Amino acid sequence: MKKIIYLSLFLISCSSFGQTREIAITIDDLPLVASKMDTPGNQQRSTERFNRLLNALIDNQVPATGFVIAGAIANGQWAFLEQFRNAGFAIGSHTYSHFNLNRMSAEKYIADIERADKVLTPLFTQPKYFRYPYLAEGNKTTKPLVQEYLNQHNYVVAPVTIDSKDFQFNEQLYKVPFRSRENYVYKLKPAYLAYIWKQTLKAEKKAGDQPVKQILLIHANLLNSYLLDDIIKMYKNNGYTFITLTEALKNPAPTLNAPTKETPVDDTDGDDSIEYDEFAFI
Repeated sequence: MKKIIYLSLFLISCSSFGQTREIAITIDDLPLVASKMDTPGNQQRSTERFNRLLNALIDNQVPATGFVIAGAIANGQWAFLEQFRNAGFAIGSHTYSHFNLNRMSAEKYIADIERADKVLTPLFTQPKYFRYPYLAEGNKTTKPLVQEYLNQHNYVVAPVTIDSKDFQFNEQLYKVPFRSRENYVYKLKPAYLAYIWKQTLKAEKKAGDQPVKQILLIHANLLNSYLLDDIIKMYKNNGYTFITLTEALKNPAPTLNAPTKETPVDDTDGDDSIEYDEFAFI
C-alpha cells in the first residue's frame, strides 16, 4: 500500500493545480555537511561532492541561495564558496555556530551572528540574507530582539515553505560502510523524492488556490550531491519554474518555523513523518 501511495505522488502533475507553479531552491549548511579536508583523499571527496551540487544547478540553469555556517569552513573550502558565488548564486549567513535560538539568550545568539559577519562579509551578495538554524526564530522575548538586530544590519530573513527533511535520509547513508554509500544513495532515492513531493503537495494544499511561490530547504550534504539533479528534474517534470529567492519573497507560500512552547506544533495538515519501508530499499 505504501508503495502505491509513493508512486501515486509522482503521477499528480502540477497541471492539476490549474496555475503556474514557482519554486526557489535554498541550500543550508554550506560549504558541505560533515566534510573533511585533513587528507588528500578527504579533500578530493569533498571537492567532488561540492562540485556535483554546483554542477546540478549550473547544468539545469537553476538559481539558488546558499547559507553558510561560518564556523564550519574548513581549510581549503573558502574556494568552494567563492566558486558558488562566482557562478552567480547568492550567499547568506547561517550564523557562526548553528545555534538554536529557541534554546538560548538573544544576546549570545546576536554575538554569534556578529562573529559570522566578520568571516562572511567578503562573500555576501545582495540582498543580504539570513536563515535561522533549525528554523528557530525564538520566543516572545528573544524573537523581537534578534529581529531588530537583523533589521538594523540590513538582513532579509529567508523563510522556508517546503522542508525536505533531507538530513534524516542523509543519516541513513552514514549507517552503511563507506564503500557502499554510493550504491545506497540510489536505494534511498525513490523514498526521498517521494517524501519531498509529499511535502510539496502539503505546502500547496496549505496555500489553497493562491498563486504563491514556494521556497524549498535542502542541505549541502552527501545525499544531495548525488540527487539534487533528480530533485530539479522532478519539479520540472511536474510543471514548476525555478526562481530566485528574491522573486519568491514577493509572494511566498505559508512559511514554516520551529515550534516553541508558545507556538505548539500544528499537525492539522496531516503527518509529515518519514517511514523507511520496503519501498526505500528495493
